[in-house]
Amino acid sequence: MFYDAATETAPLEKIREIQWQKLQDMLKKVYQSNRFYQNSFKKHGVALEDIRNLDDIVKLPFSTKKDFQKDQEENPVFGTNLTEPFENYVQFHQTTGTTGKPLKWLDTKECWLWRARCMAHSLAAAGISSKDVLLLPFNFGPYTAFWGVYEAAQHLDVLTIPTGGWTTEQRLSCIGENNATLIIGTPTYMLRLAEAAQDLGIDLAGSSIRVLILAGEPGAMIPAVREKLERAWGAKVFEYPGLTETGTYAFMCDQDNQALHIIESEFIVEVLDSKTGKSVADGEIGELVLTNLGRTCSPAIRYRTNDRVRLERSSCACGRTFGKLIGGVLGRQDEMLIVRGVNVFPSTMANIVEEYLELGNEYLITAFRRGDMDELKIQIETTPESKDVSEIITTEMKKRLNLRVEIQTVPRGTLARSDYKGKRFIDERSKRA
Repeated sequence: MFYDAATETAPLEKIREIQWQKLQDMLKKVYQSNRFYQNSFKKHGVALEDIRNLDDIVKLPFSTKKDFQKDQEENPVFGTNLTEPFENYVQFHQTTGTTGKPLKWLDTKECWLWRARCMAHSLAAAGISSKDVLLLPFNFGPYTAFWGVYEAAQHLDVLTIPTGGWTTEQRLSCIGENNATLIIGTPTYMLRLAEAAQDLGIDLAGSSIRVLILAGEPGAMIPAVREKLERAWGAKVFEYPGLTETGTYAFMCDQDNQALHIIESEFIVEVLDSKTGKSVADGEIGELVLTNLGRTCSPAIRYRTNDRVRLERSSCACGRTFGKLIGGVLGRQDEMLIVRGVNVFPSTMANIVEEYLELGNEYLITAFRRGDMDELKIQIETTPESKDVSEIITTEMKKRLNLRVEIQTVPRGTLARSDYKGKRFIDERSKRA
């Protein structure tokens, strides 16, 4: 299913026309009344008339989360990235604070509806319609991810069941009692629900749920995680990525579970060499840089996400012409480790570990310093009944990454659980052994 077939299947030339028109409209407003970008553009010597076509976007300076955090510290409470009068803003949200002080973000009614429309692309691509029943298994805190889902569901006339404050057991019962067909959450919590259902003797695979949509952390594109979830839930698994600062910028279609379509009618995407700031060739890995085009009230212009991606422009069986991120988000730029001369990302190791862990068993990757060297250890949970996979994981790490990693087994229940994002990587490199 398409949310907007005309743009999703448009030729690249048409998409670039749409992007150029929206970029011009946004920059005119930003240059007039957004102090954050007025100061940034002035500092870098960029005038509005310098941006004469879409390719000129490279003349605009980058923005980063640290830039926005600094702005809010120096200009409390909400910083200066506000294009409209304060009284026009109706939505408050903030980041989780996992990479520093939480970042606050405001939206006007118009821009909040834009966010809902972006998320609606994800729901429609997963085949969701007004015939579905959506269960939302999370508390409505200040984080944007699931608020956006709620608004998109309302936009598509989908019956929505909020379960904030409920226990895992209550949510599992609610699925059967109300014939819910769709559930959205982090991979961590979807696995937690599956584990709890197994313990309670609930047959999730035989339930009414037919679609899972994952957000907040990688999951649907990790084959082992996707297979666990599809087997446990008897449902098709989709994924969508988004950021508080940018909104939902991509979605998974029903024809390719190893790629995400960029919503190019609403975003300009660049993939750059993180050191030089120059574009990499299509198909090469680089840092994802986003410019959102429909959120003029508090825009993110040439926003460096710190995420590693691979962009390709190839045909898709679904018929969409939007560019694709192959493999989704491949990892974080700042998490790369050099262990005995080998460059490795925790996400790469996590993918290997996930292949061999049983449902309900957790793991934790820890980076630490021994002398002047980065080292790694991985703790994995086991039960008396489960197979000891420590030797297999050790062998696979050596074979695939040319890296020997210390594996420690611990009893199930030793490692922390979460109803939101799982913390499976800890960086202790600032400490000395």
